[in-house]
Amino acid sequence: MNARFLVSLLLVLLLGACATPRSTATGPIMIPGRLYSLQDGTALEFAVERSSGQGIMTAFNSVTGERFTGTYSAIITEGGGTEQSVATNFWGQVGPTVTKDTAATRAAGRGVLRGDKGTVISITMEIKPSYDPRINPSGFGDGVDNHGVKYQVQFG
Repeated sequence: MNARFLVSLLLVLLLGACATPRSTATGPIMIPGRLYSLQDGTALEFAVERSSGQGIMTAFNSVTGERFTGTYSAIITEGGGTEQSVATNFWGQVGPTVTKDTAATRAAGRGVLRGDKGTVISITMEIKPSYDPRINPSGFGDGVDNHGVKYQVQFG
């Protein structure tokens, strides 16, 4: 092979590598919802991060202009785990150990939202997990702020 051909081939390969789309971080995937004040019915925009175990939350009160940020943690309360058993056939012969993984069917979460105007909301959530990336987990819960106002949260 001649040198000119090898240089041309190398140049094409390098340019092709530069043109290949690369994965970029886009930030957390947020699940939209609403946080309803049970005092006056105000619906705050709410979002919770799709994650496994812990994540961020945001909210916005369009009436007062207060913006909230916070975090939550969740634990599995139903389902989820590994189960092992030994298989036996019709004649009673013991076979291999069978391992079965089960997916969680419910999780409980707790979090705190802190507002930029001094309101702090403590939230508890019940979460239905989703194992399909096209379908968001869903859930609901309750909250109370440092002024005694109660809330209901819904997302999914």
